[in-house]
Order: sequence, then C-alpha cells, then structure tokens
Amino acid sequence: MNHHTDNKRRLADLLFRLSESDGAAIDKTLADFCHPDAVWRVFHPFNDLNGTEVAAEKLWAPLRESFPDWEARMAFMLAGEYEGHECVSTWGVLMGNLVKPWLGIPATHGLSALRLGLNAVFRDGKIAKVYVLLDIPDLMRQVGVYPFRRMPGSAEAWAFPPVDSGATAEGIDLELGAITLANVREMQMGLAKGDELKNLGNTRSKHSRHWHKNMMWYGPAGIGSSRGQRGFLDYHGALFIQAFPDREGIVRDHSGPEDAHGHYIRLGDGHFAVTAGWPSLYGTHLGGQWLGLAPSGKRVEMRVADWYRTDRDGKIIDNWVMMDLLHICQQAGLDVLDDLRYIADPSLKRWPE
Repeated sequence: MNHHTDNKRRLADLLFRLSESDGAAIDKTLADFCHPDAVWRVFHPFNDLNGTEVAAEKLWAPLRESFPDWEARMAFMLAGEYEGHECVSTWGVLMGNLVKPWLGIPATHGLSALRLGLNAVFRDGKIAKVYVLLDIPDLMRQVGVYPFRRMPGSAEAWAFPPVDSGATAEGIDLELGAITLANVREMQMGLAKGDELKNLGNTRSKHSRHWHKNMMWYGPAGIGSSRGQRGFLDYHGALFIQAFPDREGIVRDHSGPEDAHGHYIRLGDGHFAVTAGWPSLYGTHLGGQWLGLAPSGKRVEMRVADWYRTDRDGKIIDNWVMMDLLHICQQAGLDVLDDLRYIADPSLKRWPE
C-alpha cells in the first residue's frame, strides 16, 4: 500500500475503534489516530473544536452516551492530495439505538441512523484537521421532531454506490480520479451565475451535458433526493435559486490562509470525486419556499460538501450532498435546536417570569 491507502485504512480503523470505545477509551483512541492539536470543524451546533481532547468531550463522548452501540457503515473512501495536503474523504451512517437525548433530540430507544461525512487532512500518519458533517435534521425526522416543511424530494435513506464501483479503503486510482475530478470541475464551472440566474432556460445546458439522464441527486433532510435532471431542477434547483437568487460560489485564494473560504478539498479517486467548502457558497435569502422559511434578507454563508460518481462514459450518475442547514437557519434568524427544547419539553416556559 502507498501512503494514500494507508491513510484510508487509518480513517476506517479510527471509526471502528471509536465504535468500540467509551469513557477514557475514547480519548485513547483519538490520541492514537489524531494529533493533540487537531482542528475539528463540525456542522452546527459544534462548529470549531480546537484540540482532540475538546472533540472527545464535546462530540464523541456525548454521542456514545446517547448511542451506546453505534457502528459506522461507510459508502466509500477517497484519497489524494489538495493544496499539498494528504486528504481522505468518506460518507456513511452511524447506526445505533438512541437511548438518551442528543442535542435535545428525544430518545426513541430504537434504531436510528445519523448521516455522517468526514473530510480529513493527514500529517505524518495522523489526522491534523477533520471536517465532520452531520445531517442532524434527518435524525430529527426519524425521531418525529422534523423542523421544516414537508420535503419536496424523497426522505428515503441515501443509497450506497454499486458494489463494483471501486473507491474502497484498500486501493486508489488517481489516474482515473483526475479525469473524474476534471469532469466535475467543468460541470461546476458551467453552473449559472450572476445575470445568468435570471434566464436559467438558456444557461442550463452549460452543465447539463455532464449529467447522466437518470442521475441520482441525494440531498440532506429538508431538501430530499431526486432522480433525473427534471427532478433535481423541480425539487431543489428552482427552490434554491428562488431563495438565493444571487447565490455564488467562492473562489478560494490558494496562496492565502489555510482556512480561506472556498474549497478546502478537491479529490478524484477512480470514478469518484469530492469537493467541499467551509463555506463554499454565499447567498442573500430573498425568496420563500426553501425549507418553508420566510425570506430573511440576510446574507448567509453555506458549508457544503458534494461527493460524485461517474459512469464508464464519464457522466455524473450520483451526487451525494451534505449542507449545514442548521447553520444557514441560524444565520437567517431561526435557532432550530433552541426551538426544539420547547417542543421536546412543553413544561419549559418561553415567557420569562
């Protein structure tokens, strides 16, 4: 194995060890795989956790207490280099019985699945920085406290890729990955922007030719999933652009600070690719419909990660998308988890005495 497959294996082993750890063993496991000063950037409400001890205390220990028997089922592992850093990317689900409340989400004492994405930066064989992407609204949906309007797309669980499509933790294909990533980037650069957003019918073809006619677009809870370009446009694209008519991608300054806005990861590995930013988009919330939120007029930043799979002809056939919706709502003036407190416990008083 080379260092990229070594890093894939390390990330897979970390998840397995964490699923077997509780109490002080969580700290030991994280210390074995992560630098002490590792930066953990986690979807809202966690945000930035500086240092592995803080990540253990704030994220992993409470998660273990609520899901004492969780295990990770990951869809695939991608690896490569970006901006001179060794990176590994994956998504999947943490499955387990939710026996105690987590983030105020009530316990069900039954099986739940927390959708999870990880984008890790390795240095000297250990994790130096990791982005942890959590679909918390989807867990709320499973529990019965879903916070948004009915999803326009399907709420069903995301499908893993076909079994023979590659990108395992045991191998890597950077040559094909470079072709895959180039196709993805060409598609992204063809997305409508600026005045083009006012005339989508004439601009759509710039990126549409990159997509398979039966593409699957897997969106986070609140948006849902769809099949085919028509489904994507109706169930996500139109609503998103109505809500953020000036949305724009952020061009990262690669000579700037490590935490500059824009893509912090771009990898291609076989027929798979990933791009993600913290944030990667800006937009002004001017339209309704999206998530059922009334327009706030606020300029918001969006933390988004996209994983792609292409077919043998290079057409994008799968696109799995994680978006920090709780963070977007917070910026727009809605604190979803604070509101949940009063829903989960009606005895709490909103009006101060």
